[in-house]
Amino acid sequence: MSLRTNPRIPGGRAECHAVPGLAYNGLSLSIEGGRMAGLRLLHTADVHLGAPFGFLGRRGREQRDQLKATFSRVVDLAMTSQVDALLIAGDLFDSAYPQPGLVGEVVYQLQRLDSEGIWTLIAPGTHDRLQPGGVYESGDLSSLAHVHIFRDVEMTPYSLGGLDLDVYGMAVNSEGKDVLKGFRAEDAARWRVGMLHASFMLPGKVERDEMLVSAESVAGSNLHYLALGHWHTRGDYSQGNTPAFYCGSPEPLDIGRGEEGSVLLVELEEGEPARVQAIPVGHRRMSRLELDASGIGSPAELYAHLRRMADRDLVLEVRLKGMWGDDWAASDWDRLEDELAPLFFHLRLSISPAGITAQDVEAYPEKTVIGSFIRIAREEMELREGEDLLVAEEAFRLGLAHLAGRS
Repeated sequence: MSLRTNPRIPGGRAECHAVPGLAYNGLSLSIEGGRMAGLRLLHTADVHLGAPFGFLGRRGREQRDQLKATFSRVVDLAMTSQVDALLIAGDLFDSAYPQPGLVGEVVYQLQRLDSEGIWTLIAPGTHDRLQPGGVYESGDLSSLAHVHIFRDVEMTPYSLGGLDLDVYGMAVNSEGKDVLKGFRAEDAARWRVGMLHASFMLPGKVERDEMLVSAESVAGSNLHYLALGHWHTRGDYSQGNTPAFYCGSPEPLDIGRGEEGSVLLVELEEGEPARVQAIPVGHRRMSRLELDASGIGSPAELYAHLRRMADRDLVLEVRLKGMWGDDWAASDWDRLEDELAPLFFHLRLSISPAGITAQDVEAYPEKTVIGSFIRIAREEMELREGEDLLVAEEAFRLGLAHLAGRS
């Protein structure tokens, strides 16, 4: 799976395609023609080990275990692809105070890299920020010879002399401004790489957060690569001659568009554009599906549609709207969800009745019970919004089903 340089960025140095000499077999990378000269990095972030996954109910624990398994795959990949360093750009943990067993698992995994002389560099994020007595103050991780944790609140270099590499990073703090403004990496080392857990400023869209970076500051950073974390989806935000990427979470954390969790393999070679390849490592997908009942036909056809999507590694949230008529009103949604749920890792059906049009109202005389109910419901829904509107819509659906005599 490859990324491509943003065409809006003229002169960008990031050339995002498959890396020569590497073959991905779904679990690891194998070196076919020996490793290339230069620098090879593996970029991850937002692992969120220990995340509660409350929206998954009883299956939340399974997904927490999956995060650990996926992080182990990331370490496997770092070793088999013979990277020089693993970059973790924030939120390795979901909390600054993770359970001891979870810390022990991470120590074990990083010891595997340490024994091979592979560096791990960690920038504390918003969830696992530096705190008194927190995970990064305990010494469990920093005691490893090839692990470095950035603790300063401004971009500070850590020099890896054997690699002729300076890695710049900082811990999250609540500045709420462009933390790279005025920053420029020195030319002392052959390679200059940055790590940040921050939001990329997008005028009119993203202008406030604890940590921000701007297009101008990235372009002027003098870095060969900027490893970004904080956003859970993969993205290319290269500016000028500076390749800058969000790697996304290695295992999906939120219900979205069903993207695979991934990491980025980064190759830097003298005189060549940076090569950045997305490597899938996630096990499950999380997807939200918006469906219009008017385009489906009937509850039976809805069942068949969802049945065809069955995947025991898929978290699926279905939002159904536009329902109208006795068949839809009489449907037992809880039963439908119960019947389909075993076919998915987790399934949730969210039902929103169709808006009540003037034609719908006129179809039922005002003096009938159902006609009166529809008119009252319409007035109530016109006065509500947000969560209150959802509650009113659900009350309308249940009431309509009851009046239809089929609930």
